[in-house]
Amino acid sequence: MKKPIIILITLLSFWACEKDKPKEEELPKDKIAYYISNEGAYGYGNASLSLYYPEDKKLINKAFKNTNNRSIGDVLQSTYIYNGKLFMMVNASSKVEVAKAESIEELGVISNLSLPRYMVAENNKGYISSWGNGGQIKIIDTQNLTIIDSVETGTGPEKLLISDDKLIVCNGGGFTEDSTISIIDINTNQLIKNEVIGDIPMDIMEVDNQIWVLCKGKILYDDAWNIIGHSASKLVLLNSDFEKEQEYILFNEQHPSHFALSEDKKTIFIGGGYGFNGIYSFDLNSKTLNTNPISNESFYGLSTAEGLIYGFLSPDFSSSGKMIIMDESGNVKSRLVVGVGPNGMGF
Repeated sequence: MKKPIIILITLLSFWACEKDKPKEEELPKDKIAYYISNEGAYGYGNASLSLYYPEDKKLINKAFKNTNNRSIGDVLQSTYIYNGKLFMMVNASSKVEVAKAESIEELGVISNLSLPRYMVAENNKGYISSWGNGGQIKIIDTQNLTIIDSVETGTGPEKLLISDDKLIVCNGGGFTEDSTISIIDINTNQLIKNEVIGDIPMDIMEVDNQIWVLCKGKILYDDAWNIIGHSASKLVLLNSDFEKEQEYILFNEQHPSHFALSEDKKTIFIGGGYGFNGIYSFDLNSKTLNTNPISNESFYGLSTAEGLIYGFLSPDFSSSGKMIIMDESGNVKSRLVVGVGPNGMGF
C-alpha cells in the first residue's frame, strides 16, 4: 500500500508546483511591436529583450528567454527588424542572434563578429558595425544568415545609414577617439573615403534628403586624467558628396549620444548617453537649439515613434531600468519597468 501512496503524493506535489508556476505571457499576433534592447550587466550574460505593443499599451519583459528557454547573451547593444526577422546585436558575446520578429522563436546565430553594434539592411544584405580589427562593417546575407564580406572603416563604428547606394558610417572611436564618417559603395562593397566631420560622430539620420550627423564632442584630459577642457557637441549637415556643409554647436561642455526625429519631421530631439542630462529640441527650419529641455531626466537611450518620445533610464546595471513614454512636449504618459540597462528600441 505504501508504494501507491508515495506515487500519489509525488504526483500531487508535482501538480501543485506546476499550478504555482507563473504562466508565461503569450505574445500578441498581428500587432505592431517595439523591441527594447536591455544590455544587462557586462560579463554577467543577463541581457534581455522587452516587447512593447503601443496599440494595447502592453509590455512583455524577458521575451527571448521565455520563448527560447535561454539567455540572449552578454550586452544586447541594439535590435533591427528586416523582412520579418529580428536581428539582435549582442555586443560582448560577439554574435548576432536572429529570431522571428512576431513570435521571437530563434532562427539562428551569426558568429565571427567582434563587438557588433548596429545594423541596417537593403536588398537582402545586412550591414553591421563592428569594433573588431580597428573598425569594420560586416556584410551578411539576411536570408541564410551568413557573413559574405567585410569592409574596414574608421575606429569604433556606430550608427549607420543607407542613402543613394552609399552606406554612411559614424566612427565614434570605440575605446579611443575618431572624428570621421566612412562612405562605402554598397554595390561594390568598397570603401570610398573616410571624411573628417567632427569629434566622436555617434548618430545619423536623413530628413527630406538632408543627412544629419550628431557629433558627441569629447572631454579633454591631462596626463593625470584631470579634465582640462571639452570639444563641443554639434549637429553636422552633410552635402551631396557626404562632406561637412554646415555645423551647429549644441553644447560646449555636454556630450549627448543620441538623437531622434519628431513625427512631423520638423524637430530633432537630442539626448541620452553617459552623463548627459535632459532632452533638448533642435528646430530644423530655424536651425536653432531650444536651450530649455523638454525633460530633465538623465536618459541612457532615446527613441521616437508615432508622435511619442521614449526615454530609457538605466540608473545602474544591477537592477531593472525604466522606459519613460512622453509626448513631444515632454509630458510623461507612463513609466514602465523593463530589463537591466535599457538603451533604446527598434521597430
